This record gives sequence, C-alpha cells and structure tokens, in this order.
Amino acid sequence: MKKTAITLTALLAALLIPSCRREAPVGTDAFLLEFVMPEGCRNNAFYGGQKVFLKGGVNYEYETDAFGNVTVDSVVPGIYDIITGMEITGAEYKALLKEPAAVEDNARVMVGVSLMNRRIFKAEDLRIDLTATVLKGLLISKVYYAGTRDNMDRTYTTDSYIEIFNNSDEVIHIAGKYLGLAESVSPAAYPAKENPDSIYLRQICQFPGNGTEYPVEPGQSVVIAAKSARNHTESAATSIDLSGADFEVKVIEGSGNPDVPMLPIISNSTSIQTLNLLSGGPNAVVLFETDEDVLSWPEVYQRGKTSGERFRRIHKKVVIDGVECLKKPAQTDPDVNTKRLQSEIDAGYAVLTSVNGYNHESLERKVSRVEGGRVYLTDTNNSSADFAVCTDPTPRNYEKEGLR
Repeated sequence: MKKTAITLTALLAALLIPSCRREAPVGTDAFLLEFVMPEGCRNNAFYGGQKVFLKGGVNYEYETDAFGNVTVDSVVPGIYDIITGMEITGAEYKALLKEPAAVEDNARVMVGVSLMNRRIFKAEDLRIDLTATVLKGLLISKVYYAGTRDNMDRTYTTDSYIEIFNNSDEVIHIAGKYLGLAESVSPAAYPAKENPDSIYLRQICQFPGNGTEYPVEPGQSVVIAAKSARNHTESAATSIDLSGADFEVKVIEGSGNPDVPMLPIISNSTSIQTLNLLSGGPNAVVLFETDEDVLSWPEVYQRGKTSGERFRRIHKKVVIDGVECLKKPAQTDPDVNTKRLQSEIDAGYAVLTSVNGYNHESLERKVSRVEGGRVYLTDTNNSSADFAVCTDPTPRNYEKEGLR
C-alpha cells in the first residue's frame, strides 16, 4: 500500500505541475518596418545597414537591409520605443540631397528617429520617416544629483554637479550662455505635452563673460559644482572630488571655494542660492543661448495660483541641449506625461534606479567613438539611448566600461 501511495502521489504531481506553469506569451506575426530617408533626400538614398532597437518589456535589435527595411519575425505584444540613428558628416549628408543645403562639410549630422511608446499588439507594417539634425557642439554630458551617504551613514546631497562637453572639432566659448533647471513641482506645472513651444524654468544661471572668455577645447568639458566645489570624499567616501570644478553656483564671488569662479543664479523661483537639483528627480536641465534680455521674459505662477514660485518661460528654439531626468516611481515606469522638455530637445529620458537617490548614481552620456584618442559622445536627442547609469560618478572620465 505504501508503494502504491507513493506512485499515485508522484503521478498526481506530474499531472499538476504543467498546469502551474506560466504560459509563454504569444508573439505577433511578422511585420515590416520601413525607414524613409528625410525629406529632401534623393529617391535612391536608402537607410541601409543601420541598427534598429525596439526597447520595451523585451528588447530587440535588428539591422536594416539595403533599402532601409527591417522584417520583424515576431515580438512579444507590448509598448515599445523604436530607436535608430546614423551619424554622418555634413558633406555626406549633402550628397544625399536633391538640392544644396547650408550645412558645413565638417558638421556632424544625425539621421534617425526616436519613436516613443509605440503600441505593437498585432502585426502591422510601419512606415517611419527619419529626420536629419545637425548635431550640437556643446552637450550636457553628466548630471549627478542622486547624492550618497556620508561617513556617518547620513544622507549627503551637497556633491551634485553638471558637466558640459564640447563634442565638436572647434573651440567653443561658454561665456554668456545659460544653464537652466525646469520647474519640478508635482504634479507637473507645465509639462511639455501641454506646452509644445515653451519650457518653464525655476532657476537660470549665466556663465560670466561676453562671449570670448572661457574657451572649451574640442573633446574637453566644463564641470559645474551645483552646491559646493570641494573634495566631498573627505565627508563621504563614496562621493566625488569637486575641488577642481570650473564653476561653482553661489551668490558671492570668493565664497564657497574661493579658487573656483562663481556661476551666478540670475533668475530664481525660490530662496535657495544653489542649483536645486533634487536627489530623486525630476531634474530637466537645459543649456541655452540668446541675445535677448532673459529677465524681460515672462514669469508665471503655477496654473490656478497667484502666489508661490514663479517660473521663467523660455522658447525651445534657444536651447542648445537638454536632458530630461525623470523621477523613478516605486512600482511603475517613469511617467512620460511629466516630461518638461519637448521631443525635439529630448525624445526620451534618463532615470536613476533608486526612487529617492542617495546611491551615488550618475547619469552619463555614452561614447559614440574614439578617434586618435579623442572622445566623441553619443547624441541622438534621446536620453533613453544616449545616457547610461553609472555608480562611480567621476568628472571628466569617459573611460568607463558602461559608457563604451
């Protein structure tokens, strides 16, 4: 009887196990992605031999055929970002056009697309129009705001910084340009989806000089200490040394680190006198340039309010570069409806792995290529593709494995 009971138990278990297994999701049928070259290109110009990424719950990588098409055999149904990009010279770009264009031969041009949150639940062929963007010289290359824990295991947030990199082959002077931090209230006061042309900034800093000072050499960068330009590793072993920063955000020249020039806040919605990067986000950062008087631009309260913070409105056309750093929710993906930057500035977003920060993570731009020891950074106007999360924030260091 004992032997029979054991046999029956084993048989019963064998019958039950399959019913407890989760069935694999059924994939879609095959469909075609057709990538069409930007408007103005010759009819015989094709987007051939280029990598295409579908990023979602499951990630896929493909390569276009000679005619710019991808045959997708099957994907798990879901919501995907479709990302692809090809960087070419201005001369190569002009060779693709029907008519001449005012683009310098040595300029860098990105031909590609970032199609966000595309619903793919069944097989449907997609025609995707590519765009051409002349790449910017100055890029926001690192945004560190997570903070860490100090040597007494307390939260430590005075070590935040922003880095700006010269991705061009020419010297660029940063004097007179502006660094802005978008409003970050919750819920979003002025999300991009409701404001197609304007960005609302809570703080604006202006680099000193009249346009000829502070040259940034090709492949070099400018480090801005958002709060304190000192060696923070003395207080927090996992922090960073910012004593060599190029600028320190402060209100009095000679205060803080007297050896580091002041980056003044010229427009401020709060009484905080440092760049108020939030340790868990959101932090939408822009670099912009204009000959107009920024302080003459409108300041507005949050909709429905007549007091509190007032945000300075700027037009997206003055922006040189922008990086959208969203807050990570506890249980879900970041809410793209809270983006402050339009897709022309940043079609995606960067995000920490921690809800509240304090884990010394840094958001850093990936390396596109290295030529003769000179680093060129990735710039597809999509931080989801361009940035990586690094756990060893180090100013001016692009040798990290996660960036290559």
